[in-house]
Amino acid sequence: MKRFAACLLSLLALTANAADLQLLTDNHPPLHFLQGDQLVGFGVDVVQALAAQTGDHIHLQQVPLLRALRMASETPNTGVFTVLRTDARDDRYQWVGPLIEVETALYAHDNFQPPVRSLREADHLGRITVPRKWLVYSYLQEQDLSNLYGVETPEQMMRLFSLGRTDFVVSDTLSSAALAREQGMEPGRLQYQIPLMKRDTYIAFSRQTDPKQVARWQQALDTLRADGRLEKIRQRWLSNTLPR
Repeated sequence: MKRFAACLLSLLALTANAADLQLLTDNHPPLHFLQGDQLVGFGVDVVQALAAQTGDHIHLQQVPLLRALRMASETPNTGVFTVLRTDARDDRYQWVGPLIEVETALYAHDNFQPPVRSLREADHLGRITVPRKWLVYSYLQEQDLSNLYGVETPEQMMRLFSLGRTDFVVSDTLSSAALAREQGMEPGRLQYQIPLMKRDTYIAFSRQTDPKQVARWQQALDTLRADGRLEKIRQRWLSNTLPR
């Protein structure tokens, strides 16, 4: 009877603290993408597991990343997943994470030999194509490259690659295989060249969101990691990513 009462009090406390949260994300398989009319992926499973633990009600919406970040910087009870945390973004949001480390790398065609040893060498050998909205594009701009070519979407980048109209593309190692398959390419056509950056991903909540709510999400994530559920989600979605 005492145990039942304790569970009831815990449930009541959870319900009292529950919030309605808007969680935004873009199209980035296998982290988050539409399957039919349903949002699925690693990040989707993570935020749903966290909401189940905190008792919050979440409303998922897919929007372009830059618009999502702008909305989260202006709107209470709003978060974006999965986001690379940078110095420029740090003070604009409240952060829950890390969720998973992402490596961004340079890729060439599978018949490209020998592999390049530096970004400067790749720039000398051919065109490097990357979506302008990606964080790595700003990084590459700072390298003063002569053959950097910005496009609107990762789909456009991979389409150019499949047609042989670019020599190098840039992608994170988790998503390269999925992006290739979306364009009807075998993932093996992408040959890993060199790493460009490694960063952890997070959930970025608006500054106007109750900090106690954000802290509960961080605590829930810590529990998810400690009891092994985060690793199980990772294995479900990310075990078949393109090998280096």
